[in-house]
Amino acid sequence: MSEVEKGFDAVAMMRPARSKISAEIEGMTLEEELKWLASQELQDPLLKRLRDRIAQQGAAGDRRSASDCYNS
Repeated sequence: MSEVEKGFDAVAMMRPARSKISAEIEGMTLEEELKWLASQELQDPLLKRLRDRIAQQGAAGDRRSASDCYNS
């Protein structure tokens, strides 16, 4: 097998980021973690659109399930 020199080491990049996040959320409840995550600014426009779309779908699902409870 030939060795290929890496131009980018994803593991080396991820370790400090993971450590920083772990330190920030240490001791938080799941609800607190979710609020923290929602408050983080996303730099990638695609991730912003995905997060917004998921939030809209979640809100629509909440409204739908609440109305289903009253209509059954």
